[in-house]
Amino acid sequence: MTNSTSPSNLCEGHSGTRVLVATAYCLFSIAGTLANILVIYLVCSFKKLQTTSNAFIVNGCVSDLLVCAFWMTQEAVFISTGWAETPSYRVFMEGVFFLWMTVSLLSHSLIALNRYVRITKLPTAYHTIYQKRNTEWMIAMAWVLPLAFLLPWLFGKTATENHSPCPQLRLYVFLGSEVPLASSYPAILTVITVLSQTAVLLHCYFRIFRKVQVSLKRVSVLNFQVVHNLPCSCPRKEKHLGLYVLIVCCVFTLTTEPFTWSVLFGLFWPLPRGLRTGSWLLFCLLFVLNPFVYTWKNEEFRRSLRAVIGGEPWKSAGEGADPAVQTVSQNEP
Repeated sequence: MTNSTSPSNLCEGHSGTRVLVATAYCLFSIAGTLANILVIYLVCSFKKLQTTSNAFIVNGCVSDLLVCAFWMTQEAVFISTGWAETPSYRVFMEGVFFLWMTVSLLSHSLIALNRYVRITKLPTAYHTIYQKRNTEWMIAMAWVLPLAFLLPWLFGKTATENHSPCPQLRLYVFLGSEVPLASSYPAILTVITVLSQTAVLLHCYFRIFRKVQVSLKRVSVLNFQVVHNLPCSCPRKEKHLGLYVLIVCCVFTLTTEPFTWSVLFGLFWPLPRGLRTGSWLLFCLLFVLNPFVYTWKNEEFRRSLRAVIGGEPWKSAGEGADPAVQTVSQNEP
């Protein structure tokens, strides 16, 4: 479906939008790069953080870092300066962004599934599933599968194609009415990916929440800490657990769903540019928030961060640590 508005008219009067998008990219790039590098550095530096769950978190941080440090930076430069890159380079950047974006989305599901198995299944089942070799294969497949779906689009796309009638604005190719339905393979695949990952996240965290509500075991989902033999009366812990689950689900759904549905409807009907721009920037915010969502309440990350800031040797988490902190570190394969 095509838009009747001429390209020249589409490019007029959008300087404010260009400034907004470029500024947002700059802020997201700086914040996301620093946050993701910090998480990766902490996990690589401190053995207590080198667990299976954190391996999936680092995998997501790597893809988020690539988006924030490289893709957003070059997009901000092109928007603010108006430079025009070659069509082949544009196709390449669209392809690598699709790869990094999909890996980031899949990492959310890998984290949720890991926690679901860890909390709701027997320890023997968890250790069997999440052996080192199996974990490495899961992470590898998170990169291989998006690449396999991406290759047909790359080989079938000509270097002269330019989906956006206003390249200086540079809203991404997935955004709705500017994408011909016949060329909407990335958009459809993105919608399917986001909706499927949303279903996996909601299912896993809902089952986790139900499991711990009827058990003496209390679990902080974001901290990924398991506490045994707590008193039955623990309303404050349950409230915190519900809050943590809600934060994870809300951050993912609120940043992805507006973009997903704007893309889906935009394939058939023209949508207001402000709606498409807003949903796109909200989606980009996900790559910045991911490291905060999964680490901000984790006591192990806090300890290691304080050690880095203070320049002190990192002490063992077992020294004066809460039993809740020790349990996971001891049980992780």
